[in-house]
Amino acid sequence: MASLPAQFTDTSLQQQLQSARSLTPMVDQGPALQSGIEALDDCFTQVKAGDVIEWGIPPGFNGRLIPLQLLKQQNPLSVWIYHHHGLGVFASSWISHGVDLQRLFFICSDNPVKELRPLFLENTFKRIIIDAPRKFSDGDMAFVSQQARKQGQIVFLIRHYFLSQKRGNPHASLRINTWQSGKRAFSLQIIKGAKTGRVSLPYRAVAEEHGRYN
Repeated sequence: MASLPAQFTDTSLQQQLQSARSLTPMVDQGPALQSGIEALDDCFTQVKAGDVIEWGIPPGFNGRLIPLQLLKQQNPLSVWIYHHHGLGVFASSWISHGVDLQRLFFICSDNPVKELRPLFLENTFKRIIIDAPRKFSDGDMAFVSQQARKQGQIVFLIRHYFLSQKRGNPHASLRINTWQSGKRAFSLQIIKGAKTGRVSLPYRAVAEEHGRYN
């Protein structure tokens, strides 16, 4: 198994930023988000730098495997801010899914805008994933959206519940629910975007023989 990069541990924000700045940025490779899975990529053709994508992914449905696909092909410098109610990050699971952990950083925070504000004020990370924060207000949403446009980043905001069409989010260009449907497929329900509706992906296209990542 690959060795565990230093940035995989919960070190200070400044250490994370310094490590990321020392890495070589990647050259623009075309579409902003691309997985290599045609049916999945069709859902993200309109996404551009500066956009916020809101994901509905309740625990236990294996749905995080879908956004994970969008970090494997181009793999620009990215940071995954996670708060899984006391759970840590399982390194070998990420490695088994083909993620380059030399370019994906992790930091734990339940209140990211307050605790990690410097991270949003520069463009070191081209992808910022905010995973199920305990504290994230409408004001935080407006701030993150504004900074994403200013810094040319794409932000994933993952919620610990399915998104509803009844309650919108003006700051998100795309709102989408993802989950595993039985043993043979993954489902995506796009409730806001250029195209709406449900998309089904074969299990093998997404997970192959890898383990679960909720």
